Amino acid sequence: MLSDDEIQSLISIPKTIKTRTPARGYKEEGGHKRCDLELEASFDNGAKFTVFIRQSSEFIENYSLGLRYQTNDRTLGTITLVRYNGPHGEYSLPQDGHFASPHIHRITAKEIASGTTQPQESQREITKKYGTYGEALAVFFGDIGVTDYEKYFAESLQTGLFNGYS
Repeated sequence: MLSDDEIQSLISIPKTIKTRTPARGYKEEGGHKRCDLELEASFDNGAKFTVFIRQSSEFIENYSLGLRYQTNDRTLGTITLVRYNGPHGEYSLPQDGHFASPHIHRITAKEIASGTTQPQESQREITKKYGTYGEALAVFFGDIGVTDYEKYFAESLQTGLFNGYS
């Protein structure tokens, strides 16, 4: 079983992008754009990581970026270690208003021990680290240790002329 420290180590170890599907752009599917990545860890211990990227085609502020880890444990299989979300509407009116704000979900050792492989809604952090999809990509890839993301997502990471200036 993974400890919280081991989970954080898996999230932050340096990684590079091995493949991107589709190779350029995004695939339209069910009202959203999608892209999937296969990553290589900086050490060769057989660890397998993938990234999923989803963005609503109609409400572009609604996106989800996630890092998955393929365990060697057949009962656990693949675990979503962390997920970065944009605001996706205030439809359930939770106390902290996280649906209306960028937020991050991280799985915990306790959740894994209980049998879940997805970070639960209760495990969230409202964040000001990013606001737009492009900012979220840069923060997400930096936080999960992906060192070569710029060459795969240059168009999404371009900033506007007046970004950061009022």
